[in-house]
Order: sequence, then C-alpha cells, then structure tokens
Amino acid sequence: MNIKTDSGISRLIRLTGIYLVLIGILTGFTVSPFTGFWTPQNLNAASVRSWPHYGTDLTPDPSIIFGILPNGIRYALMENHTPKDRVSMHLMIQAGSLNETDSERGIAHFLEHMVFCGSTHFKPGEIVKYFQTIGMDFGPDANAHTGFEETVYDLNLPSADTKSIADALMVLSDFATGALLLPSEVNRERNVILAEKRTRDSSAFRTLQATLHFEFPNVLISKRLPIGEESDLIRMSHEDLKRFYETWYSPDHMTLIMVGAFEPRTVIPLINEQFRGLAPRRPAPALPDMGVLDHQGLKSFYHYESESGKTTVSIGIIEPILPIKDSFDQMKSRLHEKLANQIIQNRLDAKLGKTGTPFTSAGIGSEIFLNRFRYAEINAATDPENWESSLTLIEQNLRGALENGFSASETDRVRKDFLTLLDNQVQKTSTRNSSDIAKTIMDQTGDNRVILSPEQQKNLLEPVLLELTPDILHQAFQRVWESSHRLIQVTGNADLRVSEFMSPESRILSAFQRSQKTEAIRPVEETFKAFPYLETPVDSGIIQAHDELADLGVIRVQFENGVTLNLKKTGFKKNQVKANLIFGSGSSMEPADKPGLSLLTTNVINESGVGGLTRDELEHSLAGKSTRMSFMASEDRFAYQAESVSSELLLMFQLLNTGLVDPAFRNEAFSLATERYRQQYQQYIRSVDGMARIHAKKFFSGGDPRFGLPNDDQFASLTLNDVKSWITPYLKEAPLELSIVGDFDVDQVLRLASRYLGSLPKRHMEQTSHAFRQPMFPAGQSATLSVDTAIPKSLIMAAYKTDDFWNIKRTRRLSILGDVFSDRLREQVREKLGAAYSPAAFNHPSRAYAGYGVFQAMVHVNPSDAQKIVDEIHAIAEKLSAAPISGNELKRAIDPAITRIKDMLQTNEYWLNSVLTGSVSHPVQLEWSRTLQSDYAAITRSELFRLAKTYFKPDNSAFMIIQPNP
Repeated sequence: MNIKTDSGISRLIRLTGIYLVLIGILTGFTVSPFTGFWTPQNLNAASVRSWPHYGTDLTPDPSIIFGILPNGIRYALMENHTPKDRVSMHLMIQAGSLNETDSERGIAHFLEHMVFCGSTHFKPGEIVKYFQTIGMDFGPDANAHTGFEETVYDLNLPSADTKSIADALMVLSDFATGALLLPSEVNRERNVILAEKRTRDSSAFRTLQATLHFEFPNVLISKRLPIGEESDLIRMSHEDLKRFYETWYSPDHMTLIMVGAFEPRTVIPLINEQFRGLAPRRPAPALPDMGVLDHQGLKSFYHYESESGKTTVSIGIIEPILPIKDSFDQMKSRLHEKLANQIIQNRLDAKLGKTGTPFTSAGIGSEIFLNRFRYAEINAATDPENWESSLTLIEQNLRGALENGFSASETDRVRKDFLTLLDNQVQKTSTRNSSDIAKTIMDQTGDNRVILSPEQQKNLLEPVLLELTPDILHQAFQRVWESSHRLIQVTGNADLRVSEFMSPESRILSAFQRSQKTEAIRPVEETFKAFPYLETPVDSGIIQAHDELADLGVIRVQFENGVTLNLKKTGFKKNQVKANLIFGSGSSMEPADKPGLSLLTTNVINESGVGGLTRDELEHSLAGKSTRMSFMASEDRFAYQAESVSSELLLMFQLLNTGLVDPAFRNEAFSLATERYRQQYQQYIRSVDGMARIHAKKFFSGGDPRFGLPNDDQFASLTLNDVKSWITPYLKEAPLELSIVGDFDVDQVLRLASRYLGSLPKRHMEQTSHAFRQPMFPAGQSATLSVDTAIPKSLIMAAYKTDDFWNIKRTRRLSILGDVFSDRLREQVREKLGAAYSPAAFNHPSRAYAGYGVFQAMVHVNPSDAQKIVDEIHAIAEKLSAAPISGNELKRAIDPAITRIKDMLQTNEYWLNSVLTGSVSHPVQLEWSRTLQSDYAAITRSELFRLAKTYFKPDNSAFMIIQPNP
C-alpha cells in the first residue's frame, strides 16, 4: 500500500514505528524446534507470556528458535549471515507511555535515555565510548526507542564471536536491571530530553496532537505521546525514574531477539547466564485505565496550522475491538483488506495531475492499532481553496467502492502484483539482512502476529490469491467500513474561520453531506496499452573494447556508438539487479536564469510515464512485474535508475531504451510538479529546517542559484518547454554509461545491452566542463534568517571551506574528521551543556566543482542559546586545529568506520554507486575500491591534525543562524 498523506491515527502509527505498507501482513520470518523450545508440552510458570503462534492454526517457521526462561523472559534466535559476522540484538521491554500515570508523562522515554547514562558495568559517559571502541556507531549500531506499549534497546554487533555476544548480553542485562539513575545524570539528561522535544516540535506534530484529541477524546492514547509533557519532565526525579524502572522493567515484560552469524545452540547458555537471575523488584500495579472510545454518527474536526504548506482532508473510522488471536483466517482477511485498499490507491493515483483533480496526493489505509482499535482512513493533500472539492472526490471514491465494488481488471492487477511480491520474497530469502529480519520479528511480536517464513507466506496465500474475485474484495472492504460513524477532518492551512454564521466544523459537515448526494464512482473495466510498444531493435552494437578486472569481478564493454557498459555480478542479494544509466552534466549545467529546472525536470519525467503511455498506463502495464525505473538529476550527471529481478532483464532494458528514445513531457505532469512544489515551498518558509533547505546551500555557495531551492515565483516561471529543450539534447546525444550490479546472467546482459543501447545512433555530444561557473564559499561571512513560526527552536549551521571529492585520501580523512567533530559536539553540546539532542558534523566534497567542498556542523538549539553554540562550534574547531586528537579518540572514529566499510562492501549499492557509476570519466574509482578498508585503517592523528589546521581557520569559516521571529 502506498499511503501518501496521513492524518491523526496514520501519523500516530508512523510515529510509533508501525509502517503501513502493502506487505505489512506478510513480513515475518522464522521458528525451529530445539531442546528447551517452549511448547505446550513444557509449560511453566511463565506460560502466561506465550508467543503469538501458541494456540493458533499457523505454524511458525523453523528458522527461529523461540524460548522462554523460567522467570518469564522470552527469546527468539535466528542464524543469518547477511551481512557477514554481524549480529542484530534487541531487548524489548513491554512498557511504554501507556504505563505512565498522569504525573509521569514522558517517564518511559526519559528512562530509555537514562539507561545509557551509567550502569553496573559502565560509569556515566562510558557506554558510548565502549561501543565506539568495539566498532559500533552510536545511533546506527546502538540505539533505543520508546512507544506506547514498548521500549526497545538495539545493538548491532560488528563481530559474532562468543565473547562479543556475551559482552553484548551483559550490556543488555545492564539496561534491563543495572541502570544507576544517578541524580546528577538525571538533571543533566533532562536538558537533552527537553532539547529532543524542542527538535521534534513542528506544525505536523502539533496537528497530530490536536487530531488525536478528536480521534481519541477520552482515551489514554491522546494523553500519552511518548515524548511527554514539559511540566512533568522538569519535575521528574531520580526516585520517580527508579520507581518506574523497578516496576515495569520486570523479566515477565522482557523479550530478547537476536538475528545474525551465530549458532543458536551456543547462545542459549549465554542468555541463561545473564538473564536467568532477573526477578521482579516491585509488584506491578494495574495499568492506567485506557478510557472509552465510542464514536457515533457524523463528526467533524478542524485544525488550522498557518505553518503548514497544504491542507489535508480525510474520512475515517476508529472503533475499539477485542484482542484478536492470529490465525490463517485473520491472515486471509488482512490480505483481502490490503488488496481492496490497493485498488482504491490505484484509482487515486490515476487521478493525479488530471484535469479536475483538486488534490496533489491521496492515500487510503486500514489497520489494527495496539491490538485494541480498528481504524480505516482515506485522505488527500490539497491547496486550501480546494479542500471541499478534494473532500468530495475522496468521499465519492470511498462510497463508490462500498456501493459498487471493484472490476475484474482492477482485481487482476493487484493479484498479479501480490503474487510477484510473494515470489520475490521467497527468492531473496537466503540473503535477507539480519537487522531487517529482527525488526520484522519485533513488529510481528508487538502486533501479536505469527512469524512466518517467505515460503510459508507464499504457500498459504498463493491459493487465496488465485481464488480472488471482485466480490471477495468488495465484501472485505465493506466489512472494514461497516461502522456507521464517520470522522471528517480538515487540517492544515485552509482558514475556515471566516464565516460568522457557520463554524468550520459545520462547514465541513455540510460539504460532506452535499457530497453524499452526488453520484458515486463506479468501477470501469479498462484495457490498457501494453509495454513494450516500440519496435525491437534489429541491429546489435559493435563492440569497440572488452576488458575484465578479475580481482574486482568487473567487466567493461565499450560500444562504437559511445555507450559503455560496466558489470559486476554479485551474490549479495539473491534475485536483485540494480542499474544506473548516466549521461550529461546534471544540475551543474542548469541555466543561471532558470533555478530549479533540474528539480522540475526530474519530477516531470517521473510523472509523465513514457511517450506511448501515461504514468498510470505504464504502471498498469507493469502489473505483476518487479522492474521499475526513475529519473534523477545530481550535481554532475543525469541518470535513469532501475531496479529489477533476475528474470526481468529484458524488461529493464526495454524501459531504459524507451526512456531515451521516447521520453514524455506531459502537461499534467508539469502542473502536478509545480503545484506540489508550491505547497512544499509554502511549508518550508515557515520552519527553520525548511528555510535551511531553501537557503543554506545557496549561502555557502556564494548565492549560486544551482544550490538550495528557488522561491515559488521563480519555480512558477519555468515552463514545460524549458524542461524539454534543456534535457532532450542530453537524452538524444550524450554518451551513455550503464552500470549493472547484482544477480544476473552476464551473457544475457551483454546481448541485451548490445541490442537496446549499443544499436542506438552514435552519441556525439561533448562532455561539458562544470568549471565555467564556480560556486564561491562566503569566507568570513554570516547570515541570520528569521522565520514566521511559533516553534521555539533555532538552527545553527557553521561551515568551513574544504575541497572537492577527487583527492580520495583527503576526502576519506575529512570524513573521519567529521566523525571526530560530531563526537566532540555530542560530548560538549549534548552531554555537558544539554543544549541539543543530535548535533552533527560532516564534510560534503563536490564531485562537479573543482576545489569546492563544505565542512558543516548543524545543531538545533533554544533560540536564546544560538550565539553560545556558535562559539562552542568554533571552539571545537580551534582545539582540533591546535593539537592532535588522542589515540583513543582516533580509534573511536576509525573502528566504527571500518565496520561500516565491511558492511558496505557486501552491498550492491556500494559497487553500483561508488565504484562503477561514473568510472568511465573517473576510472580511479575502481582502484579506490581496492584500498577502501586499508586506507581508512591507515589514517593517523597527524593527518587529521594537518587537515584541521588547514581548514579550521576563522577566516575560512561562515555561519548561518535560522531563528523564529521574536
């Protein structure tokens, strides 16, 4: 499912990490019998905490070992070797914000922070450094999150040896029962949490809060967002945290999930050693009363946000349900529900950009939330003046589906797509990523659903799909929406307060009731053009050169017509093929008087389909296929990016060929792109982060219009002819470089490339230099921008001019210098001052502009702290340029980088994007892959010191402060 806009409960589900996607009912992986496996035959005192598969007609997959310790701690273990030598570990605590009392709002999240601030085996400030010294990144590899019903601690180990696993289990045991919760650390971390709350504040978040009070007026959910309330956070004490910790962090609330390169039988004794001694420390009180939800009839809701760039309209239902035990019937019902929703989504997508369509995006979804509430919603994003017509259109679509159902062709389309999805999941089983598998196990466990393997999912659901009829989906859709109540909402920048005779809520109800009197949408049996529609090329290309780099597994073929083919066959992901077809000079060649043209071109091409088929017709013709293609413009090149599967290489080449030979530039795509940009721009100018998107890159490039974003008037002045006249010569004449990485047959690819690309007319456009217009870094300058916003936060960006990308040793060392700088920001600005939640620094070297790069630090702060934090950033830079870092500090930067590199080398994305793509112009990229790990490992303190002294000079710096209007 593709939900493109959301409101209320949809935002809430995304906030708590539950994502609505078409495969949501299928994701899940695996389970195996083993001595100690918890089954009905060996029930113990902890059996009250059974796994979701107990007592159902669904058999869990035998790749996971499920177990439960006598004290109630559950564990799920799965051996998996992608990526190599890594283990994804997670401790789930069944306690979140819904466990809080009225005076504890935010305490579950506060406690999540505190377990990292000192424990039995780690003094305050030591745990992050420990993670770094064993090659883990704090954030990507060691993190946590708090939801309504759970708090989860994540460790992604860089090594799968027994000692590493045992040490990690000790860390998780510390999290479970060993947190010190020192008063001094409580007071310090309080400021960090308040900074996080400030960072996350936005018009969208405020809309969410208001919407929840409408959707859950007397239910605890609307009063327990995990981030908490500032008044409670300020007065929260060591004693409060200790009480919550000892009450809810009890073994019967804990689940351990481990997926990775280990043998489960060897790990179970380690789990027993660390966790079997855990026992409840306080009796758990009754959970706070959830409240009563009882929506009746038609209800409307209105919330105005001047800082939003669009208006969202929605129609929904929310109703309480009894807890549901998973079963095959439930699984089948969820499948029918999702497919019915997808048909509506396809209908909505088909309307985008068409004459008379008032919205710029729309979506539909339904789900069980927290195993307590069923919700369904259809929504659309639009301009404020089009709120009523958008509401009418989604109401007509909803009512049309409920009354008239679906057509055979619509049903066949979603059936084909889902059958293909099932088949692809099975083929990719052996190379799934351990972290992805672990996340699925957590999500399925949290949703009380049985974890199945891809093969089981296919075996169970393929017959259901083959028996699918329009009537089955119609009945499923009617069941979802059978409730008699409707929640009608309008939120965003539509000001409906203008009438003194009618309230906004009354206007919304009247509009909905008028719509109900119009004719509903009826399903139509449509026949679509087929793809491919072009003649198959008769000739094959003439090969000019054929080279192989055996140590890299890379093949390069040059055709006489100016097309080059780079290939690397891999086994990193079964049944995955990725391709980049690049040409031209990208956004660096954007005309100075047409800022935004590259962005507009990207959106127009992607929304136009191809010459013979509209976007919707193309999507329909590709039903049941896995191959997709998109266009993009980066600073140094244009590209068609494609992703396919091993059996669809012909289709991939047909799409690439058609994109070059018969591109489309449709008026409806142009109109949709310009309207979406206008909405986006209106939102950006009302937030500090949005203003940074518009202005920061432009400021640090000396005002170069190719950087940042144009204002909406400039964007609106662009025409469809501007797009066509600019990109067409590149499509028709620029030399082509196609790079393909993945699971494919080399001989087949060579044949297809020769026919579909090598046979094209000779490509004779000369490569244009980027150097004729160079960006100029504003050394010694500063800028302060004010934003008309009610959100009390500022954004600090301090920058230093560095250099371009192509001296790779320098680029790599500046990257590590960015890690060191970020860590000092964390220690000084977050840990010591408590002034920010997630400060960061990084180097961005240009690939297009010689000599141009920007090293930048970014921090969200309280407006009153802005100048103080600018001074802190400059102080960090000054210290780095005054003395070398310590050996320990270097190790804490290098070791996580080496871990990232080891993972990266096992991905198709790295070999495609960093090695092969662009290697015709820069063949040195091939050599770089040989030295990547060894060169990072060889970085020295003195090298970083020299770079800091070279670049971190006051006269080489510039900074920008974006702040709310006083």
